[in-house]
Amino acid sequence: MNNTLTALRGVKVGQSTHLDKLTGCTLVMFDQSFPVAYKSYGGAAGTFNTDLLRNGLSFNRRWGLFVAGGSMTGLMSASEIMQRMIENKMGAKSEAIYNPNISGAIVFDLGTRIGQYDPKYGTEAFDNLSDKPVESGNVGAGTGTVVGKFQYVEKGTKNGGMKAGVGSARINLGNGIIICALSVVNALGNVVNPDGTILAGNRDENKKFKVFEDTTTFVTGDKMNTTISIVGINVDLKTRENYERIAHFGSQGQIRAINPVNTSIDGDTVFVFSNEEIKKPLNDMGQYFETPDWPLFTVDVIGQAAAKAVQESIYDACKQAKTIEFEQGYKGVIPSCKEY
Repeated sequence: MNNTLTALRGVKVGQSTHLDKLTGCTLVMFDQSFPVAYKSYGGAAGTFNTDLLRNGLSFNRRWGLFVAGGSMTGLMSASEIMQRMIENKMGAKSEAIYNPNISGAIVFDLGTRIGQYDPKYGTEAFDNLSDKPVESGNVGAGTGTVVGKFQYVEKGTKNGGMKAGVGSARINLGNGIIICALSVVNALGNVVNPDGTILAGNRDENKKFKVFEDTTTFVTGDKMNTTISIVGINVDLKTRENYERIAHFGSQGQIRAINPVNTSIDGDTVFVFSNEEIKKPLNDMGQYFETPDWPLFTVDVIGQAAAKAVQESIYDACKQAKTIEFEQGYKGVIPSCKEY
């Protein structure tokens, strides 16, 4: 089974991966414009073309979403992607021009310590677009991402984090309803299992992990940390407010999986899109629940599934990541949870 965003009709994903530079780009493209919403609860979000996605404004449909490494320079990928769209006649046709409309976000990855981000990575991601299952781990915008960075070790000189990357998950609700999530995980905090144990996080010289609650005085090296999640659904929720509600629920998946999350130096963001395929998602029993007393029952059901999909995609990003050698990492590596 395809457990990734490409399980949804009309969706392709392409990734640009540069292991030598520990950075890259992940692009989600649609074969037509889809309704999109987003929520960002982190205090340091870096996003592209998201202002019009807020409730009360116009033009909430997009042709694609991207996540790039390189911090702010990663936003330059948008220009390269849009140029490729124009060349392929993608976007709204307006008089003599094509007007490509995409949104995106960036992460502050390890690549920022190696070299300048190249906007051409956006072009590469576009050229790699495919409807095949999306690869997880050290790929695309997750190539150089790390979790558990709230305290450096060896007197603040070494990165004590662990490797994360790109992760995916899918929830099937029945009646043809699919909720898929893709997350690029670069969190300040630890990734925490449902039972409270740490899956991947801040390593400690004396015990396996540090926890943020025990840290009262700390020094961090890289002060920008972000988890970007993209949730795709195949249900027509009609209004932009409903899609934004799903983005809000999706952020709860980040909260369940990461501790701490949404700090003032995180850029944690959730995008949501729908291919609007299913118009009537509830079966005959739904009439007893979606009533005037609970008018948004469908939104709540899908929202809870979105939260779970985001949570599971974050776990997948850590479980599928691979250890990398990194001179500035504790003991010379950024280990994966599989090898720690």
